[in-house]
Amino acid sequence: MVMRKGPVVILLVLLVLVSGCLFKPPAEVRFSVDKTLVRPGGTLHVMVFVNNTGKVGLTGATLVLGDDNFQILQEPKFPDVLRVGDSVQLVWILRAPMKPGVYNLKLSLELTDELKRSWTGFYGQFRITVSNEAGPPDELKLNVEAPTTLKGGETARITVTIENTLEVPVELRDISFNLLDGMRLVSANALPDTIDGNGKIRLSYTVSVPYAYRDGYVSVILKYAISGAEGSVVKSVPLKVVWTPWNESNETLKEAYGLKYHWITDEYIVDGYWAERYNSTPAFKGSELRDMALNIIGNAESESHAVKAIYNWMMRTYSFGDTTSTLEPSKILQQDRISYAEAQILMTAMLRSVDVPARVITLSNGTDCTLRPITEFYTADGWYVVDIRHGFVGSLDEYLASPYFPKLYQLVTRDGYRIVAQAPETLEGHEHVDVTGDFLANLEDRLLRIVTERLKPELRSKLMLVMSNLDENERLYALFLFASAPNEEDLNRIIAEYRTSKIEQDVKTMYEFYKNMAWGDDFTKYWRIFAGEVG
Repeated sequence: MVMRKGPVVILLVLLVLVSGCLFKPPAEVRFSVDKTLVRPGGTLHVMVFVNNTGKVGLTGATLVLGDDNFQILQEPKFPDVLRVGDSVQLVWILRAPMKPGVYNLKLSLELTDELKRSWTGFYGQFRITVSNEAGPPDELKLNVEAPTTLKGGETARITVTIENTLEVPVELRDISFNLLDGMRLVSANALPDTIDGNGKIRLSYTVSVPYAYRDGYVSVILKYAISGAEGSVVKSVPLKVVWTPWNESNETLKEAYGLKYHWITDEYIVDGYWAERYNSTPAFKGSELRDMALNIIGNAESESHAVKAIYNWMMRTYSFGDTTSTLEPSKILQQDRISYAEAQILMTAMLRSVDVPARVITLSNGTDCTLRPITEFYTADGWYVVDIRHGFVGSLDEYLASPYFPKLYQLVTRDGYRIVAQAPETLEGHEHVDVTGDFLANLEDRLLRIVTERLKPELRSKLMLVMSNLDENERLYALFLFASAPNEEDLNRIIAEYRTSKIEQDVKTMYEFYKNMAWGDDFTKYWRIFAGEVG
């Protein structure tokens, strides 16, 4: 007997469509703006309420503006995971156009979930009038008084004033803060249930700031209701947090850096194997370099600013080669030409001299632990990398998504090398800590996040479609390729121009061809092959 399956399949598809299983959105999304009348170049706030009604957690949200005349000044921090049933209100701060007129602000939101899927189809649209005659809101006035600059680790008072311009009472439903990353609300006055007609209320809040550099806006969101009709008003104020560890006490540094504090005070830069190989002692005293380092970093406002100042000074001061003559920072300092290994040692020593936790990272093959040295320095946001040979300064994740990491990845995963942090105490042989896991843990997710951020929002779903049709090794190879594009413009152009099937096939072909070969130090050359720039 021959069974006819066509009608049955069609019926099943129709049932699925009717039930909404294929197209049910994973979240309830509502858009609002705090004002539709704004001065030229003024700020307005886009508020997006996201309620996870799906089956898995949500991990990210990207707002896409349909009008290039508006500029996003600050994006909100999405929760690490927005669990099913949980909700969050996100606030984007926008700068209005400089030219007066009426603008149609179209918004779309793209959500990502724990399964690395992208969800679109969430839209908002508002008619925004830009005029020099724009004034304050008619119902409630919100004023925020806060310091404009704080020192890392400080606490500060924020005063919020609510003024009712109406003759009738207004119900106050909620007040919330969008703080800079790492800031915490320490204490707060209770929000009254109502504010009388023509009344004024002052509320006091205490916030603490992290031991880290921050520069952005703190936003206060007030929700209220008049005769049951809900409204909201938002006020943002600028805030900069400056963190200069070289101006802090040892007690503060211990509190700020915790277990990483010893990377400031350790006496030796590299271990006894280095000392024996180069017949030199890698010891230093921070006091010997401190005055010079402080002069170089000048008015730096963070560890990263200090690192870039020292890096630029080194680029101006030295020429570089591969012959290492000494491991002593004070002697390296006096030379005109230094090796890349000496440069990393000097960078590490100068950072420690200004109280920035720093260490030398190398490859080890089990015998030799002097291979491919770089410097890591620590901040409240994690480890950062200085790779002088390749001219790289940035976060560890940015380094993983650079053209210089794939070679290290191959040496570790194929050839058995380990990534180690030099941690000598006695200069007796090998003294290092295996940090390979810091570099390889969740590598695909970390690369995907960086590459996704570099892509235009409208191309991200295309990337995810490509990734879904590759196996694990091919996905990593694809991400190495995409991360090695010389710039975001080239990356977006190729992903936009190539068909999904071509991207997939080219990745598979290149991976199969190159997987057993030794990869080059700079993965950009493979990107150029992928992009058709090299025959």
